[in-house]
Amino acid sequence: MVTYSVTTGVFNIKKIKRKIQVVLSSMFLMGAFTFGMGFTHNAKVQAEEDVIVIQKGDTLYSIAKRYGTTVQKLKEDNHLASDLIYVGQKLQVPGQPQVETLYVVMAGSFSKKSNADKRVALLKQHKVDAVVVSKFIDNKTYYRIQAGAFSKKENAEKQLKMLNTAGIGDAYILTSKPLQLNGITVGSSYNQVVEKYGVPNFSEEQQNTISHFYVDEGAGLRMQLSSENGSVKQLHVYPEYLPLLNIPREKAQVIENYDHPNIVEKVSCYESAVCEKMTYQLNGLQLNVQIDRDGKTVQYLELKEIR
Repeated sequence: MVTYSVTTGVFNIKKIKRKIQVVLSSMFLMGAFTFGMGFTHNAKVQAEEDVIVIQKGDTLYSIAKRYGTTVQKLKEDNHLASDLIYVGQKLQVPGQPQVETLYVVMAGSFSKKSNADKRVALLKQHKVDAVVVSKFIDNKTYYRIQAGAFSKKENAEKQLKMLNTAGIGDAYILTSKPLQLNGITVGSSYNQVVEKYGVPNFSEEQQNTISHFYVDEGAGLRMQLSSENGSVKQLHVYPEYLPLLNIPREKAQVIENYDHPNIVEKVSCYESAVCEKMTYQLNGLQLNVQIDRDGKTVQYLELKEIR
């Protein structure tokens, strides 16, 4: 760090650099200018986000429901004279899709893993793809059989009926929210992150990882972006350095938001302390939550893809 002392104080190059970063970052996020300080590929993401390509089976109604808007608003924003759309057509849509409910089909729950494995083997004989999912509740591990996660309730009900026909009378359906952090999940765009978390005081970028600083000296979040389309591949959130109120900050809030974890284990953390790591796995995503050595405070949350 270079400093220059004068009668009235100290000229701090590091602080000036940060102030410059704040100005540049804010101007970039408003779309006013594009600068070459490592932000050019983010500008590309900003230009391309909020645009979807129509797929087979899409309708204006289904798209409006998915993105929390109306058919009339979609037609106005895209200058459509009718409800007719076609495969391959590009449409402007709101920046953040709504978090939909998942319907998870469970084919039994066991206190012994060996019994759960037997149930999975039986289901495979009936051509049902099922996996054992552990659940840690009240300091005890239970083994549940997951036989599919569906966005449509009717598909989950069909799967349940198939299980009943196969002789699985204790099958049932659970509703669950996809794993996400304040509405951001794997596949969200950079600007969706800014929309949900707010404009940072300043940002730092290294390769495909961007850190956002909101309060104090620590990064409130770090995201790894895809080199192909700039979407979020992995997200780390540090509640201590975030002004948001809807990010879980305590273990009890994590369980309230995401239910009981699949796995709980003891891990080493700072100053040779022992912390607790809670792991959630659902529909190809994994959420890791590290709890401080006080057994209460959330240190960080990490969301990533596991497929």
